[in-house]
Amino acid sequence: MKRKLIGVAMAFAVAVTAVAGAGSAQAATPRPAGSTVHPNVDPVTVAEAIKAAYDAYKTFFGGGSSANATAQIIAAIKAAEREIINHIDAIAAADARACAQSAVLNFPDFDNLTTDNKQNFALTATSCITEIDSLLSAVTDKAAKDQLGFSLNAVGPIALMARSKAGLHNDTLVPVLRESNQKVLTGLTPRCVNLFDPDSHGKRWFCTAYNGFRADDVTQPDAQDDAMVNTSWEIAKNTLPQLASL
Repeated sequence: MKRKLIGVAMAFAVAVTAVAGAGSAQAATPRPAGSTVHPNVDPVTVAEAIKAAYDAYKTFFGGGSSANATAQIIAAIKAAEREIINHIDAIAAADARACAQSAVLNFPDFDNLTTDNKQNFALTATSCITEIDSLLSAVTDKAAKDQLGFSLNAVGPIALMARSKAGLHNDTLVPVLRESNQKVLTGLTPRCVNLFDPDSHGKRWFCTAYNGFRADDVTQPDAQDDAMVNTSWEIAKNTLPQLASL
C-alpha cells in the first residue's frame, strides 16, 4: 500500500510540475506563504453574501418588494463588509478600488439620497462595473483577476438594484456582468491532470489552482470545485446561472 501511495504521489508531482510548477501531490494543500489573500478574509463568507445579494435582486426582478430586496442586499453585504473591503483593498488599480469601496460602503444610505443623487450613484456603480470589466481583459496576473472577481460581484447586485430604483434599465448592464464573470471563470480555470490511482484501480482528476491550492476527485468538475473553493472562480461559476434568468 505504501509503495502504491508513493507511486501516485510521484506521478502527480511530475504532472503538476509540468502544468503548474508545483511540488508533490496532496489534496487540499494550504495556501502558500506568498498568497495574496488577505489574512482576515473568509472567502466562504464573501461567497455566501454575494449569492444572497443576487438572490435578493432576483426576487425583486420577479415581482418582489423593492424595499425588501434592498434591505436583503444591504444585510448580505453588511454581513461580510469587512471581508469584502479586504478583497477590494487588494486591487492594484486605484480607480476600481475606490469605486468598489464607495458602492459597498454607501449603498446602505441609498434610500436617503435625493433623486438626482440616486441616479448619480447608480451611474457611478455602473461605471465601476465597466472599469472592472476592462481590467479583467487587461490584467494577466491571476491573483489580480481573482480580487477583481470578488469586487465585480460585490458591486454587481448593488448596481442592479440602484439602477432599478433610480428608474434606469438593466438590459445593458446584465450582459456586461455575464461577460465579466465569464472572464473570471475562464481566466482562473485550474490546471488539471487525469492520473491512474492504484488504490482505486481507476483514474482520478488532480487539479491545482493558480495559488497552489490542490484537490482531487473522480470527476474533473468536482476536483475543480474543490481546488477553487477559496477563489472568485467559484463565485463567478455560481453567479452566471443567476444572471442567466435576468
